[in-house]
Order: sequence, then structure tokens, then C-alpha cells
Amino acid sequence: MDIKTLKIFVQIVKSQSFTAAAEQLYMTQPTVSKAIAAFEQELATTLFKKGEAGRKREVELTYTGQQIYQHALTILDEQKKIYETLEDIKHLKKGKLTLGVPPLGSVLLTSLIASFHKQYPDIELQFMEVGSNAISEAILNRTLDVGVLLSNHNPILAEIPIVDSSLCLLSAKHSRWKNIQEVSLADLKEESFLLYDDSFTLNNLIIQAAQVEGFQPKIVCKSSQWDFIAKMVEFSMGIALLPQIYC
Repeated sequence: MDIKTLKIFVQIVKSQSFTAAAEQLYMTQPTVSKAIAAFEQELATTLFKKGEAGRKREVELTYTGQQIYQHALTILDEQKKIYETLEDIKHLKKGKLTLGVPPLGSVLLTSLIASFHKQYPDIELQFMEVGSNAISEAILNRTLDVGVLLSNHNPILAEIPIVDSSLCLLSAKHSRWKNIQEVSLADLKEESFLLYDDSFTLNNLIIQAAQVEGFQPKIVCKSSQWDFIAKMVEFSMGIALLPQIYC
């Protein structure tokens, strides 16, 4: 059984004629008859009632043929829906996009996401808010379709730069850094650091950069929530480093 045979069978019933069905399908009448004979043999049943001389009348279904016809209509309708769905996805009319963003990503991506939704309103957007390391891993294992990363060092991943940003120092209002415009990482070696957890690339970058400067940062806390980190900075528990675009 295949789709082609089902189309032949359905067309015969709709046109009430083997000959008419053959013409509409751009086939010869013998080819249509052979296809139905093979179909009946495969199903071990008779689909059409026979005339007095043993010839098939044009056209009356047996009880079994009526049941098969209804199923054939359903199958062909489902096939049509499959192709329509694929066409919609191909032209971004329907589908789902899973996007990985860091907790601060909403600040940067809100306008872009709104613009995408306006252009493709029937695309369902699903977000996973985790650090860059976790996003990179999720893309590789196909849990995510696309992600926003602080930086990408994996040659397997294709990338499109969105923004280039330096880091800014987040400190309590009364700290000694209050009126200083520019600070080197080496200047911060005596400070207590509030970092993101290990799933964030920024966390690793800060630690590695500090080691290059000759010191191991004193980490008092790690969190995946930037607002919690900011609150702890406000209460003088330490300093934090964030991309400039978020400051």
C-alpha cells in the first residue's frame, strides 16, 4: 500500500469511473485497473462490486471498500496537512523557536524579540534563562535552537556578533570607587567578588583574567540572579563586574 495507490482508489470513487479517474490522474486506464487489482490482492479483499459478467461496474464499493475509502480519505488529508505544515515552517509561518538567554539578556533582546514576533506572529518562542556555558551545551545537544552568549570559544558553533561591550564595576554608593571613571582588574585584587555561578562564561572570564593579573579573586558568593547580586553589592558585601550594556 502506498499513497499513489490510495490516490487512485479515491479518485475512482469520486469520479465514479475507472476511465475518468485515469484521465484525471494522467494515467492509462489499464494502469489504474492494475493498481486496484494489486491493491485488492494486497488487502486480500474486494473493493468494488462486480457486474454480472464478472466485470467491475462503474462504480459501487463493497462494504469493505466503503471502510477502506474513509480511511484513505483520512490518510490523504493527513498527508496534505503534513506538507502544509512543512511549507509553513519553511516560510516561518508556524513553528517553535527555543532561545537560550542569560538572565540579563532581556535588557538587550526585548526590542529584537518584539520585532521578530511582529514579523512572525505564529512562531512560538520558548526561552531558557541560564548562563552562557549552559546555553552553549544546550545548543550542542540540540535542546536549544539558538542562544545568546557572552563569548563563544567553540568552533563548532556558528556565531553572529550582536554587541561589543566592556565591563563596568558595580560597587556600593559609599565605596572608594564611587568617583573613579576607569579601573584595572589588578586594582581590584583586595576586593571581595560577587560572581555568577559556574554556568556563566563571565564568571570564568573574570577568574582567568584575575589569574593573568597575578591574583586569585576572593569570591564571597555566586548566584545566577543578577538582581540578587546587585542587592548584595548595595549592602557592601562585595563588588561585581557586569557588561557595560547592563550598567
